[in-house]
Amino acid sequence: MEILVNKLKHHPLNKEIYRLSSIEELSSSIKEMGLLEPLVIDKKNQVISGNRRLEAIRRVGLKKVEVKRVDISDKEVGLHLVHYNKHRIKTAREILNESSFLHEHFVLQNKSNTRDLVSKELGIGSSTLGKLRVIQKHDDCLIDLIDKDILTVGQAYLQVQRVKKEAKTLQSSSKKNKLNGDGFTFYKKSSDQMDELKDGEVQTIFTSPPYWNKRKYVKGGSIGEESSPYDYVNNMVNHLRDCKRVLSKEGSFFLNLGDTYLDGNLQNIPHQVVIGLQEQGWILRNTIIWSKTNPKPSSSKSNLCPTYEFIFHLVKDNSYYYNLTLAPLKDSTKASLPPRHKGIKSNGYSSSPYIPREGKNMGDFWNEDIVRTAVVNQKLTSNGNEHPAPFPEDIITLPILQTSQEGDLILDLFMGSGTTGRVANSLNRRFVGYDVRAF
Repeated sequence: MEILVNKLKHHPLNKEIYRLSSIEELSSSIKEMGLLEPLVIDKKNQVISGNRRLEAIRRVGLKKVEVKRVDISDKEVGLHLVHYNKHRIKTAREILNESSFLHEHFVLQNKSNTRDLVSKELGIGSSTLGKLRVIQKHDDCLIDLIDKDILTVGQAYLQVQRVKKEAKTLQSSSKKNKLNGDGFTFYKKSSDQMDELKDGEVQTIFTSPPYWNKRKYVKGGSIGEESSPYDYVNNMVNHLRDCKRVLSKEGSFFLNLGDTYLDGNLQNIPHQVVIGLQEQGWILRNTIIWSKTNPKPSSSKSNLCPTYEFIFHLVKDNSYYYNLTLAPLKDSTKASLPPRHKGIKSNGYSSSPYIPREGKNMGDFWNEDIVRTAVVNQKLTSNGNEHPAPFPEDIITLPILQTSQEGDLILDLFMGSGTTGRVANSLNRRFVGYDVRAF
């Protein structure tokens, strides 16, 4: 049957679940091919199936349209909406809206395994639906990034899990280290102005800022979410400016940064940041290559999988403190026991990891073997104390041992889960950390 277009209206429930997207393309198709299927309407002339087509028809200017009227109750409308939109390409947001409605429907029917029932009705995997719900619950903004093709469902889910894990770890770390107590201090604020620290108070800085355009760190925008690599580099260089004031003349600054692709083009962001720091007067002593044991897989078919990141060692003055690091001459060579140091009794050794005194000067390419043979993971005392930090905590352990002594202050400007603090405390160093996130 035909009906006047001006008598039709969108069903209000449709607006709650779906967006009227891609109307221009649909209008062009209807203008060229005509309406291929009738609209489905209820007794009140509300459109159950074809709300996008109704909007397109209005733009085309058709006066009458073919419809199919169905007799359904208000309680059944939602089920019909989902059913008639089953083959439509939907956004993650629309899938979640459908899921919410169907979940309530099945709960009212006292159905068990509602997620399986919902996923079957929607035609998507139960695992995918579960991940979308977790993402929406913990960071709804990530759903919009999925719909904009900035993130995949898997990437967004991993981001949520990472944030949850960091919050849990930081909570545990704060209890273990007596937050804002002796040896461990945390400031919930930005580290661009560290007024709490005196000039030259810090001996070693080890930090890993948010990388550009990788993920959302804080709702409302933060470092890493700039619109361009240029803005990120400028923001990062300016943010790190106060490091030079708080670091001692004999101190060292270790900066871990990864790179990002933009339109298939690797941006060289880490090196741009370091050049900006050199322009501030920093001296670059080493560019350390951190070769990861378990790098993030890459699905690209046109380039190699990235397996490393940079750790830049910067200083204010060439007279900085440095404990020479030696690596074994051969893979089979065991590191010797540490020499006696001031403050260590002759009948025992420090329970902290140590650096071998025999071997060759360590190179700037660090993989798991290098780190674990340089920072020995073996019994050092009669009571069986061992170096407890597994890789990649050893990546932090080694720079701290190289450039500081027991009792020195270690700083992390982007504290995250507090790994740097835990390592610093385990090595009998004091620690101060900054982060804008709550926990």
